[in-house]
Amino acid sequence: MQLKLDIITQEKHLLSDTVDQITAPAATGEVTILPNHIPLFTRLNDGIIRYRKGTTAIEYAVLGGFMDVAPGSHVTILADSAIRSADINLAKAEAAKAKAEAALQNKQSEVEFKLAEAALRKALLELKAARRHHGSNPLPSAA
Repeated sequence: MQLKLDIITQEKHLLSDTVDQITAPAATGEVTILPNHIPLFTRLNDGIIRYRKGTTAIEYAVLGGFMDVAPGSHVTILADSAIRSADINLAKAEAAKAKAEAALQNKQSEVEFKLAEAALRKALLELKAARRHHGSNPLPSAA
């Protein structure tokens, strides 16, 4: 038996697939979902969602959201933002990190500071996911 996995962001439906196992950064800690898991609804922390399909492991960098494990082994991930690790452009993520760090150094309103802080969290997470995917050493946890 397998799990039905859907990953959805505000922008689009990223993935709909059958998989063997899902590991996600739940609010209470990392959780692994296997077929016939009990129903679960949890908030997701920023982190990396990994799923396995046969011998293939695939990762997505996810910023917040929720995960719903429904009866019948159907898992829905509603993410604020998500990107497949293999699709992350390392140079763009590095540039976004530098831009966010520069924005944090400027005197600004509280709203601008929070936006820059969120952009930096996203860039750091994407760099961590991309480096894991490409076999480089990941950055230490930023959260």
